[in-house]
Amino acid sequence: MTKKAVVYARLSASKDTSISIPRQLESGRSFCEARGWEVVGEFQDDGVSATRQAPLERKGWQALAEVAGSFDAVVIWKMDRLARNTLDFLETQRWLEAQGAGVVAVDGSVDMTSSHAKMMTTVVAAFAEFEAAQMASRVRAARSAKIRAGLRPGGKPTFGWRNVPSPRGDGYVLAHDPQRIGVVSELVSRALQGHSLYSMRKWLTETGVETRPRRRAGADRSEPPVSARWHEASVEAILRSPTLAGMTVYDSDLLRGDDGMPVVDPSVAIISPAERRSLLAILDGAKRPGSRQREGREPALLYGIVRCASCDGLLYRATAAGKYKQYRCQHQGCQQPVGINRPLLEMYVVDRVLEERGAERSIVSVRQDSGPDLELVAEIDAEINETALLLTRDSVDSQAVLERLESQKRTRAEAIAAVSGEPVYRVTTFALIQDWARTRDVESRRQLLLGHVDAVRISGTGRRGRGLDTDRVQIVWRERTLAERDLRERQQVGLSRSGLRIS
Repeated sequence: MTKKAVVYARLSASKDTSISIPRQLESGRSFCEARGWEVVGEFQDDGVSATRQAPLERKGWQALAEVAGSFDAVVIWKMDRLARNTLDFLETQRWLEAQGAGVVAVDGSVDMTSSHAKMMTTVVAAFAEFEAAQMASRVRAARSAKIRAGLRPGGKPTFGWRNVPSPRGDGYVLAHDPQRIGVVSELVSRALQGHSLYSMRKWLTETGVETRPRRRAGADRSEPPVSARWHEASVEAILRSPTLAGMTVYDSDLLRGDDGMPVVDPSVAIISPAERRSLLAILDGAKRPGSRQREGREPALLYGIVRCASCDGLLYRATAAGKYKQYRCQHQGCQQPVGINRPLLEMYVVDRVLEERGAERSIVSVRQDSGPDLELVAEIDAEINETALLLTRDSVDSQAVLERLESQKRTRAEAIAAVSGEPVYRVTTFALIQDWARTRDVESRRQLLLGHVDAVRISGTGRRGRGLDTDRVQIVWRERTLAERDLRERQQVGLSRSGLRIS
């Protein structure tokens, strides 16, 4: 009885024509013809990595699986066309065995049609996995060496930049794209002025700025790339890119020097590291509840702050009986939705915040003589805080993080050591209660509250009425971070020298 076979071919991102899809399929056909096997189907996965995707996760192999039972063997060119680790290979073979089939390689490295061949194939698969691991290690080492030499390891750069030949002739480096860098600069300017992602996306669309051409998902390689529509997510991705500050992403972090600080390429940057932090803070703030308001509608003072104690959902402004202003829980599934008088609650919360924290004020130090670059010191402090936060994560190399932290602390000490003269301290801002009195618009006052209050939780009540039952109101005060506590301790020391004190 004639054996039936299907031919399977796979190609990753390699451009080596010696292992092209057509060549693999042709070799499979010739192999089957020489053995008198009937080819009943051909399947392929083009542009798919065997290391990243197991066979059963690939579209071509999934199409092959749909006709399982109609063939006796799957013919591949080499073992690594099917899988690059032993586990994937053996799991795929077990699946084939359940379908009454086996895999055979044209180069003879795989033949799962006899017990002896199965044993040898398993050994070969183990060696193939080892070679794949070695190859991955070599690729990572080469990529690391390129990045640290200031060269591009490959891949598409951020919108607004492009890869150009290195003047040294040893690869490619990053440079401004003259046709797009002005667009990115305008986006940064708008973001720093508080423009929303929606308005920036609309501006890009209305002014006819095109996205970088790309192929649609799942498209054939022969299909030409086209420009897509702008989305808020794509605008945000550009604004969050470390490339804007001349930084390079490396191993899920930033490329850093021996001092633990991010390496910055001034020829690539369009903003400073400090400006990048301001930009990221604005983008993060835009995601906080209540940061977006309907056009022409004044925001509610406690929106994004007041929550339902039952479901922890936000309370929204509402009107009862057409005239009574409330904050009300509108979440489906809430076991005990609450509502509360809006004006009275706002008045009560404001009084409590000003009573509790109104006397607090900010203090800064002023150098009498020339000193270090204070922006640099602030940047180092910010990096130290971020590095310290890494230690709270489970999947982190604690030793490497601690070494980076020590390097950053030495860098900070060196920067501080450059100071000549004693610092003097003075009050440069008003107390919170004074800021409140000077601020008139609701949104600015809401931001002041957000700096001191994490949430205002409202519980249910059995009695009815339009008055305010303060027993239902729980104010959750915002805890100061370690950095803020350290700053306040330093402020207290400075103020004691000036005969002042901070509450």
